[in-house]
Amino acid sequence: MTRSNILLTALLAGIVAGVLVRLSGSSALQALALGLAPLGQLWIRALQMTLVPLIFAVVAGSVGSAARSGQGGRLLGYSAAAFLVLLLGAITLAMTVLHGTLWLWPLPLHTLDGLPGAGPAPAVPGTVDQLLAIIPANPVAAAAAGQMFPLAIFALLFGVAMTRGGEGGHRTLVTMVDELAATMMRIVEWVLMAAPVGIFVLALGIAQSAGLGLASLLAHLVVITIAYCLLGIGLCYAMVAVTGAYPLVRFARGIAGAQAMAAGTTSSLASTPAMLDAALVRLRLPPDIAGLVIPLAVSVFRFGTTGLVAISVLLAAHAAGIVPTFAQYAMLLVAFLLAGFGGAGLPGAAVIYAATAPGLQILGAPLAVIPLYIAVNGFTDLFLTTMNVTADLTVTTLIARFAARRQGHAIPDEAPVTLA
Repeated sequence: MTRSNILLTALLAGIVAGVLVRLSGSSALQALALGLAPLGQLWIRALQMTLVPLIFAVVAGSVGSAARSGQGGRLLGYSAAAFLVLLLGAITLAMTVLHGTLWLWPLPLHTLDGLPGAGPAPAVPGTVDQLLAIIPANPVAAAAAGQMFPLAIFALLFGVAMTRGGEGGHRTLVTMVDELAATMMRIVEWVLMAAPVGIFVLALGIAQSAGLGLASLLAHLVVITIAYCLLGIGLCYAMVAVTGAYPLVRFARGIAGAQAMAAGTTSSLASTPAMLDAALVRLRLPPDIAGLVIPLAVSVFRFGTTGLVAISVLLAAHAAGIVPTFAQYAMLLVAFLLAGFGGAGLPGAAVIYAATAPGLQILGAPLAVIPLYIAVNGFTDLFLTTMNVTADLTVTTLIARFAARRQGHAIPDEAPVTLA
């Protein structure tokens, strides 16, 4: 069995066992489940201890990766602008699908009451206090206190400053940050070896106290995410058609192979050769544009993940009975955008783990929900990766078309062009 199947099996087994313990009314079984609870909390703490260095390295490393790939300021500027616009579109689409689904298929409030760390929503600081908290007065203290969002902002600024240093110092710092991320990922991999046990115990405890509410939460997550991915892929096709960047039928036919690779491998990184083949051979996009934008997009542009993080955070808040304020929404927007620009080279589970925590902390929702999200990632990762690959090829085609129009050239598949 693959890791995704093992985690999914552990999750389902924990839910079934918890419901059976709840229905049995046996004090002995309830005592046994209560005795196992510290194992789940211990595993959660083992995951959380890597969050601070992992988030710092992922965000700072993403900025360094973008600068390292920047072979041409104009093209890099086109790419950054296109990435930002598409990520804002992804967030808007995700929130629309989320709220539409919850209106059609309501989720009971307080579903997460049985989750370790869950409870009444914390008192919400004033708007000014929340906005001031974005910039940490002491980043070391913020990291020590586990304040993920201020830490991510500091990491972003650090990454930008890192790229402005001398060439030798830049390379040294980028290498150090990359090594830090790789080291943290090794620790995460070790902790995830115990994931089946941790997820089983967590699901057992939640299902025992919440009944089938947990299953409803995860079912909502899967359905909303798949609907978001399918609509997002359709949005990519619509952008190509509306902008006239490429004939739609030929575009769909040209990227089909890369989409199949994405669905089969569930890895954007592994699908990069297929994306380059689709862009250079089948769509005949300019080599200097495809050769830069596609690797850059794989590294720092996660169209599908941005919406998934928005869905995951806001769904958890809804299930915990938390209503975000306007200031929290503003901070969430920044957190979601950082999630879309982060996670270079990380597997899907690690991206969800590192990207969801800041948003959950902003709202005061329990971080312990993240492993349960990871457990159902196997259901959605196929759709998310296909969406990411489709968006990468879409943004490459849009940038190629924009560059061609500025130079007065024809549609890229008819006459490949290069940037001056």
